[in-house]
Amino acid sequence: MKRLTIILSLLLGVLGTSAQSTFDYFFLEATKCRLAEDYSSAMDLYRHCLDINPNAPEALYNIGVLHLFLPSDSLGTAYIRQACERDANNPYYLETLAAYYLSKRDAEQAIPVLERMASLQPRRSDILSQLVQLYNTVDDTDKAIGALNRIELLEGTNPQISVEKFRLYKEKGQLDSAFVQLQTLCDNAPHDMNLRIMVGSLYIEAGDTLKALEIYDDVRRQEPTNNNLQVAMIDYYHDIGNIERYNQMRDSVLFLPDSPPPLRVLLLKSYISDVQRDSTYAPRLDAAFDTLLARPQENSEMLIMKAAWQLYSKQPQEAVCQTMRQVLDVEPGNETALSQLLQYYAEQNDEKGVEDISRRGLNYHPEEIAYAYYLGMALAEQKKLADATEVLQQGLRVRTEFVSPYLVSNVFAVLGDIYYQQQMEQQAFAAYDSALVYKDDNIMCLNNYAYYLSLKGEQLDKAEEMSYRTIRQEPDNITYLDTYAWILFKKEDYAHARSYMDKVVNPEKTDEELLADEQLQGNLIEHAGDIYALLGETETALRLWKLAKEKDDGTCTPQLKKKLKRKKYLK
Repeated sequence: MKRLTIILSLLLGVLGTSAQSTFDYFFLEATKCRLAEDYSSAMDLYRHCLDINPNAPEALYNIGVLHLFLPSDSLGTAYIRQACERDANNPYYLETLAAYYLSKRDAEQAIPVLERMASLQPRRSDILSQLVQLYNTVDDTDKAIGALNRIELLEGTNPQISVEKFRLYKEKGQLDSAFVQLQTLCDNAPHDMNLRIMVGSLYIEAGDTLKALEIYDDVRRQEPTNNNLQVAMIDYYHDIGNIERYNQMRDSVLFLPDSPPPLRVLLLKSYISDVQRDSTYAPRLDAAFDTLLARPQENSEMLIMKAAWQLYSKQPQEAVCQTMRQVLDVEPGNETALSQLLQYYAEQNDEKGVEDISRRGLNYHPEEIAYAYYLGMALAEQKKLADATEVLQQGLRVRTEFVSPYLVSNVFAVLGDIYYQQQMEQQAFAAYDSALVYKDDNIMCLNNYAYYLSLKGEQLDKAEEMSYRTIRQEPDNITYLDTYAWILFKKEDYAHARSYMDKVVNPEKTDEELLADEQLQGNLIEHAGDIYALLGETETALRLWKLAKEKDDGTCTPQLKKKLKRKKYLK
C-alpha cells in the first residue's frame, strides 16, 4: 500500500495536480477503505495525508478514531486532541474527545472539552446537564449552579432543577438562596399537592419543621386522603422525635384495609429499619407481618419481605421455607422462592422435596438447567435412571448461553454416572469428556472417570493423571485417595498403592476403631486387603477382608468370601 501511495503521488505530481488536490484524493481513498472496513489501508492513506499536510485536522481526527479501537487508545486520544487544536470549532471532534474522557471517568479532562462544546452550541441543554454532573464530581458548586441557571434559561423552571439548586445552595450554606428555590417550586405549581409535599420534606431536611408542618396542613385541607401526605407526616413525627405519634400514625396507615400495597410495603420497610436499629421492636414487626399476611395477597412482595426478615433475624430454616411455600401459592414461578427451597431440600438430602421443587422450576423455567440438574440427581437416587437421563438431556438441549460452565460440567458428569450405572460405558466416558471440556478440574468427574477406567483396566496412565489431580485438590479425601491407590494397584505398583491406601485404612488402628469409622465403607477396607495380599502380607490382608465382611454394607465385591476362603487375592 505504501508503494502504491508513492507511485500515485508521483503520478499526480507529474500531472501537475496541486498539493490540496493530492491531499483530497488520498483522503477520499482513505475514507473509502475505512467504510469498506479495510482499516489497515485506511490508516496508511490517512498517514500519507499527514505527509502532505501535517496540520490537517480531518486526517488527525480519523487516525485518532482508528487508534481508539486498538490497544493504543491513548495514542488515538493524542491525535484527536491535535485535531481539536487545529480546528477548535468542530463540534464532532470535540464530542468524540469528550466521549472518550467520559468513558474513562476522567472529569478533569472532560470538563474543558464540554465547556468548549457548550460555548459553540449554547442551546444544547444535554451538554449543560453533563457539565452539572461533572462539576458535582469535582465539587465545583458555583459552576454547577451556573450550568443549571443556563438550562433554566433554555427550558424554563422545572422541579428537578429547583431541587438540585436547593441542594447545592444548602451545601454552600446559602440558606436564603436555597429556600428561594423551594418557594419557586410552590409558586410554579400551586395546585400540585405532591410537589408541595416534596417541598415540605425538603424543609424538614433543612431543619425548618415548622414551615414543613405549615405546608402539610395546607395540603391536608385540600387533599385530606393524599397517600403521600400520610407518609410525609409519618416521617415528620419521626424527625421531630415524637416516636409515640410516629408509631400510632404508621400503624393506622399500615393496617387500613384500603391502603395501597406499595404504601404498605414502604411502611414495613420502615419497621425493618427500626428493628435493625433497636432489636426490641422485633415482636412488633412479627405481629405486623402476621396481621397483614392473614389477608389475601395480590402478589408475593410482602411474603418475600417476611422471608428476607426471617433470614436476617436468623430464624429457623423451616420457618423461612414455610414462607417461601406461601410465596409459591401466590406466585408459582417465583424464582427466589424456588431457588431458596431447592437449596434447603438439597442440604437436607430430601429427595422428594428436591424432586417437587425441581419439577415446579422446570415447568415455569424450562431453560434453567439447574432444575434439570437437581431433578436428574433426585431421580437417579431413586434408581429412575431412564427418567433421569431424559431430564438431563433435555436440560442440556434447552440451556441458555448464559448458563454457568461449571453447572453444565456437573450435568454432563452426573449424566456420565447414570450412563455407567446402565452399563453404557461408551456414552458415560463421552459424557465425562464433555464435562471436562466445560470445567477441566471438575473433581468429582475426574475421580469417577479415573475409577471406572481402572475397573476396565484401560488407559491407566490417563486415569492416574486424572486421579492425582483430585488428591492434589483434596489430599485428605478418602474416596479420592482410595481411587488413586486402586489405580496404582491396577498398574502393579503395590508399594506406592499401600502408601496412599494406609491414609484411608490405617492398619495400625484396632479392629474396633476401623469398624466404628462411619466413613470407611466395606469396599475401601477390601481394597486395602487386596493391596496387602499382593505385597505378600497375607495375615494383614485376611484381617482387613474380615473387617470388610463385618461392615456388611453391601459395597464389597462378590469375590470377598472366596478371598477369605482361599486366603489369596482373586480378580
